[in-house]
Amino acid sequence: MQPNEIKCESCGHVNPPGTQLCQSCGKMINSDYDKDKIKDLMRYDGSAVRSKVRSKSIFDKIWIFFTSVKVGVSIILAIAVAAAIGTIFPQEYFIPIGVDAAEYYQENYGSLGYLYYSLGFHNLYSSWWFLILNGLLALSIIAASIDRGVPLFKSLHKQRVKKHDSFFRRQRLYLAEDGQPDTDALVGAFSKKRYKVKQDGGNFLLEKGRLSRYGPYINHTGLIILLFGSMLRFFPGMYVDEIVHINEGETEELPTTDGQYYVKNEAFTLDTYDENANEVFDQALDSSNQVISNFQTDITFYENNSADIVGASPELEKVDDYSIRVNHPYRFDDYELYQSSYDNSQLKSMTFRLEDADGNTVGENFTVNLENPEESFEVNDDISVNMRAYSPDFQEIAENGTLVSATPVPRNPAFVFEVADGGESELSLLQIMNSTDITQDNDYSIRFVSAEEHMASVLTLKKDLTIPFIATGFVIFLIGLFTGSYVNHRRIWIRSEDGFMLAAHTNKNYFGMKKEINEVLESNGLGKVGDKLDDEDKDIDKE
Repeated sequence: MQPNEIKCESCGHVNPPGTQLCQSCGKMINSDYDKDKIKDLMRYDGSAVRSKVRSKSIFDKIWIFFTSVKVGVSIILAIAVAAAIGTIFPQEYFIPIGVDAAEYYQENYGSLGYLYYSLGFHNLYSSWWFLILNGLLALSIIAASIDRGVPLFKSLHKQRVKKHDSFFRRQRLYLAEDGQPDTDALVGAFSKKRYKVKQDGGNFLLEKGRLSRYGPYINHTGLIILLFGSMLRFFPGMYVDEIVHINEGETEELPTTDGQYYVKNEAFTLDTYDENANEVFDQALDSSNQVISNFQTDITFYENNSADIVGASPELEKVDDYSIRVNHPYRFDDYELYQSSYDNSQLKSMTFRLEDADGNTVGENFTVNLENPEESFEVNDDISVNMRAYSPDFQEIAENGTLVSATPVPRNPAFVFEVADGGESELSLLQIMNSTDITQDNDYSIRFVSAEEHMASVLTLKKDLTIPFIATGFVIFLIGLFTGSYVNHRRIWIRSEDGFMLAAHTNKNYFGMKKEINEVLESNGLGKVGDKLDDEDKDIDKE
């Protein structure tokens, strides 16, 4: 059952359920409700707030839950705590490329790191539950804005000029005199101070700065747009932040472009400062072997003309040549390709030599191409070295004797070489900085000579279609913050019938409003307006 409408005993105006002040004359008509619910009658001009008057149905209870300030603050607190926990350890985005996240957190941060990973804090800002928290906050803001903003708008839009005597006496700033001052001159003086005037006979309403009352709701609008923009990042195609790892000379398809765009790493350049070039860098050069001045990737950008044909081989058409440097990305469509880092941990080839039991070099050195290794190498006319096993990133030897590789990337290669000398052969396990004889009493040893590294460029592909939403929301939020903080909503009611009465209300800065009113009153030969708060303070001092 819904609350009944309330009829004002003074003017007969019928008010909606839950109204505190008559919308026509301003007389208090629901004193019991006010004592239980809202102390400041002028906060919403006495209008009914839905969450305060309806609580019967399930929808009402859900509405009350989301409009509750305590619930909103609790959601904000939960988001703040989660975000704080997310900064304890680095997010997965910032850990080394190609490293297993579970192992990384456990090895570097122990049991706490493993717990951090298990609870999903390593990808906090893209987790489903963090998205739900943001959604709940948006619902809370929307519900609270509608619940309080709509009644406020209606009450301010339909303001009546005539007010009951009790309305005048209830205002903090109040003045009553028996004479009949020049009301037109008084109102004219206030008009010069940018007050808008409404008149009904001998009654006047002077108002300025109404926009201030909507400051919080402008804030809420900005926050809702900002949250909407941040949640759009979870929709495919709206936000892309991908790592592109390209070795020199290789061509790679750019992720999330559906095979439409390709990039070739023509050359990677790494420049360092000359230690004799400038004294400014002396201290840095003393603490490090080298200081990088620039690293860039020279790319050729291609478009695939057969991207729309399912199963077709790429038909690459050259679009552009460009040198990507730090803070100088390559832009195409809605994407930006940034120079992020470089990777020289991969080995391209390794060179070995064969030694006899006396340490003498036998024959010619041989080189193993780690990307496509050969199976046999001729050292001299009589001796050959055969590759029996190869692990690009050696981890361990399995029970069946095979070499287990952690990744297909040649970072820590291991080999099983067979040295064939005529009809005899012997086996050796060779790792970086380590050689182990598999057969007993080997006559030959294989020694590492040198290695050639792969210079790979690490690029970051970015696309962010949410920036306009986030920027718009932020600007609107700042406008609301300025409006609510520095604009004052000031209203003055004047009645010149049966004596002179003046009352004033503002949402902030009563001192400034009192000073403004008294300047006008004194210039028109009237007394100063009284401030009930000052009177209460004086009474307390007397006691």
